[in-house]
Amino acid sequence: MKRLLAIFRRDLKSSVREFLLLYIILAPIVIVIGLRFFIPSVNAISFQFALDKSIGETVIAEFEKYGRVELLDGRKAIENRVVKADDIFGVIQNQEDDYVVISQGNEDEGTSTIAQQIIGNMNSEEEALAVTYSDIGAKMSSITIYGASSVILMAIILAGMVIGLNIIEEKEANTMNALSVTPMRKLEFIVGKSLIGLVLPVVEALFVVWILNLQNVHIGMLLTMTLASSLIAIIFGFLIGVFSSNQIAGIANMKFLLLFVSASFIGAVVLPAGTQYFLYWSPLYWSTIGLIKVITNEVTWLQIFQYTLWILGLTILIFLLSAGKIKKGLT
Repeated sequence: MKRLLAIFRRDLKSSVREFLLLYIILAPIVIVIGLRFFIPSVNAISFQFALDKSIGETVIAEFEKYGRVELLDGRKAIENRVVKADDIFGVIQNQEDDYVVISQGNEDEGTSTIAQQIIGNMNSEEEALAVTYSDIGAKMSSITIYGASSVILMAIILAGMVIGLNIIEEKEANTMNALSVTPMRKLEFIVGKSLIGLVLPVVEALFVVWILNLQNVHIGMLLTMTLASSLIAIIFGFLIGVFSSNQIAGIANMKFLLLFVSASFIGAVVLPAGTQYFLYWSPLYWSTIGLIKVITNEVTWLQIFQYTLWILGLTILIFLLSAGKIKKGLT
């Protein structure tokens, strides 16, 4: 245990001393602080409305005074538009000629009744018409949901990169050969190097939910998903370390890893649920799904267990395929 902690302390000191490593560690925190200030400003930029084409030119012209208007055909099309990531309100007329305002339910509190107010102003000098309000979704900003989950996933992956760059530094300093004549076993070295890849994501994930004021997030579920996801990042970190002869090569290899991460996250968020089976092979896909549902409080422990099994199973498979190369590279 003392040797493991000694490796961890060495990696931590090296990371703080080296500007690139320090930047990688602090990047998720800096991004989430910027995101915290960015969230309210996005909702304040302008209003967006999705109106039924048949609602009438007068109503359309009135809404265009207050923001951008999209014309769609029928309630179903408007509901599909409202549930997308941005804040937009739908307005239709039902069979009784009453106006119905449709929202996802996660819009900013200050704008949640803006469509009703526009309709009220429009009809203030005419015969009063009934207005009903239809809430069809969640209670959290989409920017918060996807921003928090992406930053946590970034923290996990960057922790793996820290491992890779530290291994590269050990190779450049010829430390690997020196360790071969010490009592330290290779397994101890691997476990010791992996500790920073487990500790950093946990600490940064807790910072993310604190900075974004996500008070309802289940911490146990969050830590479970973070720790399980960190295992694949640790393997990637060792692969970067053993395949890169210097930091420049390590950074180049990181770019390929980031493409893999980005494809998994964007696919999980953008692709329709019926086509996401193309991403089942990626453990980071299951990490993304799990983190999003933890943040939105739409997950049970049984689902967390299922996502964790997918992550661990795929991680073990990747480890078995790469264990020989990692062992050879550390020799």
